This record gives sequence, structure tokens and C-alpha cells, in this order.
Amino acid sequence: MKTWVLSGVAAMSMAGAAMAEGPAVVADIAPVQSLVAQVMKGVGTPSLLVPQGVSPHGYSMRPSEARALQAADVVFWIGPMLTPGLDETFETLAPDALTVELVEAEGMTLLEFREKAVFEAHEETETGSNMAENGHDDHDHDAHEDEGHDAHEEHGHDGHDDHDDHEDHAEHGHDDHGHDHEGGMDPHVWLDPENGRAMLAEIAATLSEIDPAHADTYLANAEAARGELAALIADVSVELEPVKDRSFIVFHDAYHYFENRFGLTGAGALLKGDAEAPSAARLKEIEHVMEERNVVCVFSEPQFNAKIIRTIAGDAKVAELDPIGVTQEAGAGLYGAVVQGVAEAFTECLKD
Repeated sequence: MKTWVLSGVAAMSMAGAAMAEGPAVVADIAPVQSLVAQVMKGVGTPSLLVPQGVSPHGYSMRPSEARALQAADVVFWIGPMLTPGLDETFETLAPDALTVELVEAEGMTLLEFREKAVFEAHEETETGSNMAENGHDDHDHDAHEDEGHDAHEEHGHDGHDDHDDHEDHAEHGHDDHGHDHEGGMDPHVWLDPENGRAMLAEIAATLSEIDPAHADTYLANAEAARGELAALIADVSVELEPVKDRSFIVFHDAYHYFENRFGLTGAGALLKGDAEAPSAARLKEIEHVMEERNVVCVFSEPQFNAKIIRTIAGDAKVAELDPIGVTQEAGAGLYGAVVQGVAEAFTECLKD
């Protein structure tokens, strides 16, 4: 995979090209595009690669999206665990673009995939130890803004398996790619808004380095957006406090980060984190845990076929979670709306 570390000559060349309207920027998914849009406010607007309503796990690029990628100066993306095969696509269609894998940002909380259908009771992740294993600092985001991107020279981008091309199976509620994620990283990192704060700092530092003419704007925008997210985290924590101990089942295991940040009690997921179709044995496990843990709510998602949810729900309430902003207006406001929307859906469905 292409790393984004620039030689001194290349960096000077890009900086010297001082884009009056800012660089051409592409973001992989709507929440990332929203974060980039906040940082670029007053300078430019980033393009969205994976359309809203399409599952990134089985994304297949359209010609119009390929053209946007070919014109990109910078690409921000979560990483290959979320959108398999995009790294090779970047190398083919945008070989000169700077590609920034946001899971590598300073301060990111990274969690492992949960392979089992049923989650451990009150399963928690020690954020501090998890961060230590991944070489990240959980709090020092502001220092990162000052340091720029020297730290990226220390981050490796190897160790990812090659992936085959994929067709979009969102209509059917699964991806038929069968990747083995055992022991791997869960890529749904944006659903921890503290990770959103870390990504804002990373985005601002990247853009400031390649477009120094607008560095003050990028850094000021990121600082303001990080403050807004800190306030949102505090509000959501209060909102979810009364329902933290109520059990639920999700359609697709995308909420590990949200549960971990806010202390929610997920009981299990019909689909694994990569949205691979569930086996009969997995469905039986889910049905058993629903009775065993008194599951009060089962959540579907707008981009997946929810028939199976209604089949297994029984007496539990059924509600919808939108982890990627399918139902939100694209743009700078989407990220906060996604976090708030997920919190409100949990609160409403889990309350007495």
C-alpha cells in the first residue's frame, strides 16, 4: 500500500503549487467526508467516494467516482479493513495522490473484531492498554496538531492482505466476500466520537502541510470542530446513562466503538463486522441470547434488507440505526448528526 510520506522535493513542489481554492480532496465514506468538510470550511469542498446508501464493505467503484479519484491531490480513507481493495485502486487511478489512512492517526482508539455472534456480558475494552498496543496516545491530540505529520514516518502501512473485487450486496443485507477478520481490527472507528476528534487533528495537519497558504484556516476549523465534538460526547453520555444496562441486538456488528465509549450493553449481532451473511448456527445463538439476556430491542440498518430482523425480533422492539449517515444530508454537519442519531435511536428503543 502506498504510504503518504513525502520527500522534501515533493513536499516543496506541492506546497509551491499553492492552490488558491485548496487541494482536490476525496474522502471514502460520508462521515469522513463530513470531518474533512469541517476542516476545509472556507477553502474547498471534499468529494465523497462511496455513495450514501452503499455498504462500504462491498463497494464497487463507478466511472464517475473513478474520475473524481483521478483528479485528487489527497485521499482520506479509513483503511482496507473497511473498504477492501481500495488501496490497489488508489495506486492505479491516483498514483500521485497523497493517501491518508485515518486508522493510523494519533490518538485513535482501536478495537478488535468481535467474531462471535454473542458478545461477552458487559464486555469492555481497556482503552489505555489498547492504545498502548497500537502505539497511540489517547488524549494528546493538540500536541499532534503542533507536531504535524512527522509521526507518520513511523507508521507502517503493510500487513494487509490483497482483496478481490467486490460487488455491492447492500440490497441483500450482506457481502459475499468471506474475509477472515479473526484477531483483526474493527474498522468502524468513526462511531467513537473521540476518534472523530483525532481524525480532525490528522486531517488538519495533513492539509496544512500540503497547502500551507490555508494552514491557519485548517487548524482553526479543526480546533472548533474538536470542541463541538467534545461537547457532543458529554451530552450523549448523559443521554445514554439511563439505558446503559439494557440489552440489545444489532443487525451488523458496527457499534463496538460506540458501545465502548458510552458503556452500552450489546448482546450480539446477526452479521459480523464485515457484514458477512449469518450462518444457521449464528442465528440460533442470537435467538438463544435474546431470551437469556432479556433483549429489549433489535436494530436494523437502512442500507440492509431488514426482513431477518423482523423474523427473529419476537416481542422485542425493532428500531433502526444509521451508522454511516444514509439518512443524513451529506456535508459538514453529517458526522455530528450520525453520532446524535445513533444515540437517540438507542435511547428511544431501550427506554422503558
